[in-house]
Amino acid sequence: MKTNRSQKESAWIELFLSIIRKAYLGEKFVYENRTFNLEPTLVTPYDFSRKIRHPKNDYERLLVSLNPSFKAAARAEVYRRKKGWVAAGIEGYHGMRIRRVTMNKNVFLLPVLSQSNSVGIDTSSIENNVTILAFCFIPDHEAAYTYLERHMFLPKTHDHPEFKWAKLNQNYRMRVLEKLKMLLAISCDAILLIETDAIISPQGKFENLFRNLIEGCFSGYERHPTQSKLRLHLRKKLFQLANNVQVHCDKDFPHLTSDKAVKLFVQTLAKRNGWYEQYTPLYAPLKSHESKPIQVADIIVGALKTKIQNNEPLEPLSPLPFDKRKIAAFKGRYAKAYHWAP
Repeated sequence: MKTNRSQKESAWIELFLSIIRKAYLGEKFVYENRTFNLEPTLVTPYDFSRKIRHPKNDYERLLVSLNPSFKAAARAEVYRRKKGWVAAGIEGYHGMRIRRVTMNKNVFLLPVLSQSNSVGIDTSSIENNVTILAFCFIPDHEAAYTYLERHMFLPKTHDHPEFKWAKLNQNYRMRVLEKLKMLLAISCDAILLIETDAIISPQGKFENLFRNLIEGCFSGYERHPTQSKLRLHLRKKLFQLANNVQVHCDKDFPHLTSDKAVKLFVQTLAKRNGWYEQYTPLYAPLKSHESKPIQVADIIVGALKTKIQNNEPLEPLSPLPFDKRKIAAFKGRYAKAYHWAP
């Protein structure tokens, strides 16, 4: 980022961004010859202006010890939209980047830990009859993985260390469900979720079924006053998030290789009124224990499946009426869709 900032302000910006990174990771932070053992913390802009009379932990002790001139500048800079310190971190300041995450109107500042965004595709079944298929569009899989590991303290499997919803006990599952909205805000730019009984023991060619399940989320409502606009916008956004991006897909589909599933997924999103935008599907050939996007998607789809089983609202996801014509050939089968794209 090119800037004419003073040397002092540049040092303050680096301090500001370093605090956000170290606090999120829960690492030691050295400031003016003092060492602060930070616990994993979600930093807010308000942290740099709030008064702390009785610090409860090393993060608050660090905030109290900050140079008064730095804190005075921070109070104004964190709320300047275009040229403030947050904007500098979003654009990338001396290699350090941050992003803003909003949940329930509260703003959190997170470090950017991944080089690029990705997509995680995973499924979970209900009583070996219904499948929950999730497409998670992940802006920073390292930050999402860190949240599961260091903020939620989820355990990993022993054989190949990885996060698996099926291996979590009830207490850990409840922890995920209680923090699900925050997990989604940190982990995803968007989610497309499909609930169907057509995947297990599929009828006909599975390739056609897979394509129709995706297509049914975007077709059939071309003349609907609100759904038409919503679907056009959603399809365009999801295509932008998936095209020429590493897509990680667990091997969950009968008679369909993961690389083929990724190609069909990106290709279907590229469809526009009978023609296709130029598209580039990028399949990441990794097993689940090697892929952090798959593990993040696994925890998310497991939590959403549980809410469906319990007949609980899928907030913040919203229903997306499915085009029943796309499932009509598979007699007696159904499909429902949900989406979240803030």
